[in-house]
Amino acid sequence: MINSNWIIIIISILCISTNAELDSNSHNLPKSIRELKQHYDVVNNLEKRGILNSDVAIQEKRLYIESASKIVGSEELLTEEEFLTWQQRQLIVSFSNIIAILAGIIVIIALSILVGVLGDCWLVAALALISERPRLLEHILLTKQINSQGVYLVRICHNGLWKTIIVDDCFPCTKHKRLVFTQAKRRQLFVPLIEKACAKLFGSYSSLKSGNMLEGLQLLTGAPCDYIDLKPSKNLLESDIVWAKLLSACESKLLIGASTSGTNVSRDEYARVNIRGNHAFSLLAAHALVNDTSRFVLIRDPHSRSRYTEDLITEPILEQLRLVNPTHRSTGAFWISWPRFLHYFSSITISCYNSNHFDIRQQGQFTESATQPISAYCFHVPETSLINISLLYHRHSRTTHSTHTQSFVLCDIDESDSFNSVGKRESILVCRHRRYTYWTGLLRAGSYVLVPFSISFWGTTGKNRDYTVVIHSSVQLDLTIKNKRPTFLADCLIAAVMKTNHMKKQENDGVFYITSSKLGLKLFIAENLSRKNYLNLDIDVLIAENVRHSRFSQPPFHTRDCIPPRYRQLVFITEWTDKRSGSAQLSYSYSCKHDTQMSNTIPPIKTVRHDLHSPRAF
Repeated sequence: MINSNWIIIIISILCISTNAELDSNSHNLPKSIRELKQHYDVVNNLEKRGILNSDVAIQEKRLYIESASKIVGSEELLTEEEFLTWQQRQLIVSFSNIIAILAGIIVIIALSILVGVLGDCWLVAALALISERPRLLEHILLTKQINSQGVYLVRICHNGLWKTIIVDDCFPCTKHKRLVFTQAKRRQLFVPLIEKACAKLFGSYSSLKSGNMLEGLQLLTGAPCDYIDLKPSKNLLESDIVWAKLLSACESKLLIGASTSGTNVSRDEYARVNIRGNHAFSLLAAHALVNDTSRFVLIRDPHSRSRYTEDLITEPILEQLRLVNPTHRSTGAFWISWPRFLHYFSSITISCYNSNHFDIRQQGQFTESATQPISAYCFHVPETSLINISLLYHRHSRTTHSTHTQSFVLCDIDESDSFNSVGKRESILVCRHRRYTYWTGLLRAGSYVLVPFSISFWGTTGKNRDYTVVIHSSVQLDLTIKNKRPTFLADCLIAAVMKTNHMKKQENDGVFYITSSKLGLKLFIAENLSRKNYLNLDIDVLIAENVRHSRFSQPPFHTRDCIPPRYRQLVFITEWTDKRSGSAQLSYSYSCKHDTQMSNTIPPIKTVRHDLHSPRAF
């Protein structure tokens, strides 16, 4: 196996002989397709000769095949006449001055980035924000120097794990040798390099179409994001709280994005005010004038085409706002008043990236049953610290629609106790639909355990169950992974539900704890306070639509449990499947009575295998 730095040199040499190896029908192909086929054949030959790693070769071939089939032949992107060839950096007009270079080193300058015909504004808007953070860009672009081999290493955070992508400096160009896709106004090379690395990661340039700012910022920073919905369906928007969060984020110099997708504003109205609908923007500043009565937000359009104006923003006001941020309109930046921002924009995404924080990343898998051992992530916090925990489900395709629910429970753990008691001081339960779950807060000094879980994969085979746990902290932490019995998760969940303000009902010596429906899952916990009688509990589920049950694979969901004296039990967990066919509904009734005799459990609980639903003594 040879060094990857020589791959492009070998490809260039083999290209000379590859022309003669094209099949007899190749001369009938358009020039762009022939050149893509030539590159494909070169990579194929390198793989056959053992020169190029098979995994790398598969990625390279797939990238070029999909580029030919989806980009060249797609009227939605560009016509065949517009896209003629892949050109190396030296031959591209946009790089006639190449980039800002000092002694051969790539110099990163805050710049305006122009979106091409691809429609990946979610990535470009994130790139525009990143371009103002040189240290962060240096972390992404591992190759610091322009090199004659044209080989570059780009680091992207995919599924919560940093991956190094090898790319060359050949880019799709028009017949005028101009970049088809994203480029920088100041002709810096890192912009198309990072875009190409993302295209290679996901399989093709066309796979980058459509997305949200949260995904773009996570790919480039590896940090979690706070998503603020400006159009909540159930509750009224508390605009003052949102404004306070936005001001705090701006003062902390966090990366912020905004979106116009999912609003009730018509396409004609967006066109009339010169704001692009269904689009991602960078949010650069927020400022209030006249004792906080007049609030304004500075937005940048990655297309650099905005002509937005507003009667309220007069020239005197604009002069005051320019003192806050002098960004020029030619870069696509414009000021907008807070009320109109709330009208035209649907969401704000705030990246929690902090260059001074430490991070830990660990891959794991969700369990397949209630009896399978679970992974517990243990760490010690030396002093009160800001901690951010993310749980990311692995998605192998950007088009994959996940219907699962995932959660994690965080508890303090008393390691001096032989029983490893959990949740005496801190018990936090976090749940989200789909693939991304996070929590941010202060943790006092002490030992903690984090347990991710989901019942969405129980009873399934061959389904992807991979996830990544990411912990960002203001102090350095050491993480250890321990295999625990499923009953350990039950202890953590019981502690979390009993400690927080969930619904609590008591009938004589029977106490029942039920989680709020806002969580996206429901836990039913029963506690028998009697010292001599068993608590017999029957639960009948009357309505169950788009839900999964931890003790049944399909309805009817009827359970009967017998809880011993001075025991607690996690009776069931239900998760919302979040399917597009409709919303989740769950309705049930329960009855209980105490008895001196023990009764059978329906369905049976495998206590000898430490089933999650096993009764727990207290």
